[in-house]
Amino acid sequence: MFLCPQCKRTMTMPQCACGYVVPEQNGIWQLSDAPDMITMGEGDKYIGYEHIGESYSGQRKFLIEERDALFAKVISDKAKDGIFLDLACGDGCFTVPTAANGTRIIAGDISNRMLSILKKKAAHNGISLEQTVLCRMNALEIPLADESVDVVVANSVLHLISNPQRVISEIWRVLKQGGIFLCGEDAPGKNPGAILDNSLYNEIVNSLYGEYWKRLSALGILPKRYRWKFDREATCTALFSRREETMVERGMPYETPLKDGFLPRFLGRGFSDQADVPPALHEEVTKALLSDFEKQYGADFAEISFHGVEDDLQIIAYYK
Repeated sequence: MFLCPQCKRTMTMPQCACGYVVPEQNGIWQLSDAPDMITMGEGDKYIGYEHIGESYSGQRKFLIEERDALFAKVISDKAKDGIFLDLACGDGCFTVPTAANGTRIIAGDISNRMLSILKKKAAHNGISLEQTVLCRMNALEIPLADESVDVVVANSVLHLISNPQRVISEIWRVLKQGGIFLCGEDAPGKNPGAILDNSLYNEIVNSLYGEYWKRLSALGILPKRYRWKFDREATCTALFSRREETMVERGMPYETPLKDGFLPRFLGRGFSDQADVPPALHEEVTKALLSDFEKQYGADFAEISFHGVEDDLQIIAYYK
């Protein structure tokens, strides 16, 4: 079901009939030699998270969130005894809980570092990846045969690519007839009645990020963004035969301090629009900003938390 990186024909891993042997690195099959990020020049561009690594999820990188476990249950129910492709799987937020359900999985990402974190996350939670194949792959050219998988999820990746339509077309190609492209969206749920005041938290985040880009923009460095307004619905409606939508209610209160969520990701250049910021300059600017904000908000401002109510989980299934 895999496509040979050299001759592009169907192969049985790890060696193709053409003689090509797929390299393996730390338990990850190297099915693409494309750069982890392309933000300049002609052709399709994309932002990978190789440079982000463990900064992506901050202090919560090994935690299986309740939302992700709920979505994983839906994935497993849809896949049944078939194969689930977690495209741009990142740190395994869906792969790991889905693997716990016994589902057969192909987990693909352009970043070896993120795939390595996925392995650590599974080990930390005592979850076997025996039925999971980890692959370095490019979502713009999925190295799988036509009609070879039953369910595909492509979470938080389409906005990182200058040509998201091509990714959707690739997803459609590798899905079997009757296969499902599954999307999970956050939808505002029921407020339990608490009045949540996050004004100080929001003030700090907005001011910190705004000042960061103000200083960088003065040096000619601008945020890197692609298709934040991409119309997935229109593209999928044109390709897929039908659409189903369900809602999973949640609504539990939660709180996340700056030190566990926003700050580790921000300081680690973990937001996609930070992709082109030179590391040394990023460190210089953030160091100065943190000093300024400690003076303004106190040395322990990182302890300030966001208080919220979990969104409901809207699940959209597009059937081939």
